[in-house]
Amino acid sequence: MSRIVPFGQCIARPGSLLGEHLIQVRRSVERFLNNEPDALIRLAGLAGICHDIAKCHVEWQDYICKKTKKGPNHSACGAFFFSYLGYHMLQSMGEWERYCIEWLWLVRDIADHHSRLHNLTEDSWLKDYDWTALDLTGIEVFIHEQYRKLSAVKINADSLKTWLKEDAEEAVEEALDALQIGYGAWRPLRLMQSVQKWRQITTSLIAGDRFDVKQVNTSWFDTNAHHQHQELIDDYCRRKQDDSMSVIRIQAQEDIMAQLLQHPEGRFFTLQMPTGYGKTITSMKIASWFGEQQQFQKIVYVGPYLSIIEQTSVVIEEVMQEKALEHHSLALLEEQDNHNQRMSKSQLAVESWAHAIVCTSFHQFGKALFPKQSQDVLRRTFLQNAVIIIDEPQILNPDVWNVFLCGLEALTELMNLKVIFLSATMPPFQYGLSKQPVNLQVKASSNHDRYQLFVEEAQNEGSLASFMKEKEVSSQAVILNTIEDAYRVYRNMEAKDVYLLHGLMIPLHKKIAIETIRRELINENRKQPLYVVSTQIIEAGVDVSFQHVARALPIMPSIVQAAGRVNRHLEGTVLGRVSIFPFYREGMRDTRSLVYPKPLQQITDQLLQQQSMWMESELTVLVQNYYEEMFRHNTYEAAMAYIRDAYEGEWEKLSSFQPFDQSMLTLPVFVPWNPNEEEQKLLPKSYSILQKKFKLYHADDIYERYSDKGYMKRLTFEDQKQFMILFNYYVLNLPVKKALKVASKEDFLTHRIPMLYGTEVYDSQVGLRTQFEQFDNFI
Repeated sequence: MSRIVPFGQCIARPGSLLGEHLIQVRRSVERFLNNEPDALIRLAGLAGICHDIAKCHVEWQDYICKKTKKGPNHSACGAFFFSYLGYHMLQSMGEWERYCIEWLWLVRDIADHHSRLHNLTEDSWLKDYDWTALDLTGIEVFIHEQYRKLSAVKINADSLKTWLKEDAEEAVEEALDALQIGYGAWRPLRLMQSVQKWRQITTSLIAGDRFDVKQVNTSWFDTNAHHQHQELIDDYCRRKQDDSMSVIRIQAQEDIMAQLLQHPEGRFFTLQMPTGYGKTITSMKIASWFGEQQQFQKIVYVGPYLSIIEQTSVVIEEVMQEKALEHHSLALLEEQDNHNQRMSKSQLAVESWAHAIVCTSFHQFGKALFPKQSQDVLRRTFLQNAVIIIDEPQILNPDVWNVFLCGLEALTELMNLKVIFLSATMPPFQYGLSKQPVNLQVKASSNHDRYQLFVEEAQNEGSLASFMKEKEVSSQAVILNTIEDAYRVYRNMEAKDVYLLHGLMIPLHKKIAIETIRRELINENRKQPLYVVSTQIIEAGVDVSFQHVARALPIMPSIVQAAGRVNRHLEGTVLGRVSIFPFYREGMRDTRSLVYPKPLQQITDQLLQQQSMWMESELTVLVQNYYEEMFRHNTYEAAMAYIRDAYEGEWEKLSSFQPFDQSMLTLPVFVPWNPNEEEQKLLPKSYSILQKKFKLYHADDIYERYSDKGYMKRLTFEDQKQFMILFNYYVLNLPVKKALKVASKEDFLTHRIPMLYGTEVYDSQVGLRTQFEQFDNFI
């Protein structure tokens, strides 16, 4: 007879009995779902009991007691146990037909609770197991103690084999059949509400499991804190009346708050303000007002780029005197909290957004909405009663925009959320939301125009450099559509103070370059004209202001975003200038189509051709007309079919949601670039903290530690995460074909992220040295 460990002696982890862990998870699940019907709460509680029950397997007990290096997969066996017990529980309550779908959801959730979230049709859990390695008698006693209604259900090898052979597959088919919609009409929001409910049940299980292992401290804003934040915002705005735009910003904020008082009960709001009018601070004041007046307890800011997210986090700390929890690829777990505020430091706290104010990315928020991995649902654990601020939503991939909105509406109803969209160029909502958002808007006034926009003649790399140098202003930027175009113009500038920015610069280098530019722009002792040559990366999230911006013809939203970098703070008495022009590489090749779809180019061109010169205050109507035409040509509703697929069991159709178009496959490479002595003075604070933490001050040393498997294994899980954040400051993601030219296939297989060798590969002025035309759809 096989050796077994008595169930009562089994442990879930050192110092914790397995039975006690299962009971704690059950209680947590039931508390989380306390507003659901009693039958569903009991069923989900049983899932909490079953999820880790197969850890009593003798080989898993050997693993947790460190007698072996690896234990058997316990998740699939736990799903099997639940399928058997959950079916009999529902039958005993007469609730099988009503809750068979939720039963199958929970089976799948248990099978996936340490992995990717699979489709319901994935049934590898449905198999026979080595029952002789588990104390089935002890399990039966434990289950019967927890559920008297299951006291008649036998738990032995024969009963489990009978379930597999005679009933299990039929039960699964019944549940799948119940999900089939057929050929009738269906409403996306109703189906989305159902799948979001599924993922809320998933959250109850995963959160119950993870938080029993490690607790996190939570503290939320009360009405007094929200009131104080509004006072701090008002005080900050009063103290900042040192430039011409301050009075305009204060008046704009007052106008917005007056509009809010007319329609405070909406779920969704759009905050439309011209760039530079203080959208971020105004949105924080709105969120704080909702907190004080309507008892919302948390603020989640969602931005498209790391630069915007980090910048917003700084603003929140400066204005509201709160330290935001940042969750993105370069976010630290541990930071010094100068204000002794509500700051959690563990990886679990970060992943669960266990903080009263969070700054995160579109990518991370997308994982909360449509989770791909079981761990992703933790973002939803403490999301109840939150105000969600979504900045620059027009940057989202239009193909998934309507699905995103539908998912957000379902989640908003489920978790009592408020949502505020911020942008100067707001996309339409009527195809994704069931009801139009409340529109809070301040338009640019002709009395406060900051720039004029001119439609110019076509340029090439040579003529454009001359065009820029002819302008007698002290600061100029030129924005091109591709890296190759930017590099060609940069080479032709032949001026002293010229900076190049693009997407083939490692994050550390890019941050230093942007900070250098920002300081040069405010340097009153600068004698030479400043030129910046960039791709679109400067258009959003970089708070800089030039007297003149020249923009290679893109599409309308990009024009407005680029214009937002001109005379941003009404710095002088002369209007800033925006120059828009067709760009032809070598005078022949129109590279615009490498980045922007033809139909959107045509809409933009038709609108711009109406006049040769536009004032800032006239662009609002242009943007509105652009989006009306864009969605008249294509409503982007095709992706809504993914909602039906997910409802019928194909969850991976929704979890493949990507906020940006990621059609190009890439591979990561490590670039060993080291800043010089002057550049080291501009190192990002979070980077410096990590340098000191790991005592690593040179790129080669960081890569050496990464390659040392022993070193990485000795790090705790959270320190491994922190080390990889430091490491990723040096990582570029290159298209597969190009990546395989700078590193071999063997290098990728051996190191996963190989290092680029040779001093000629990367340059402190231009970034990666290469033929940039190979990256024509990179920015």
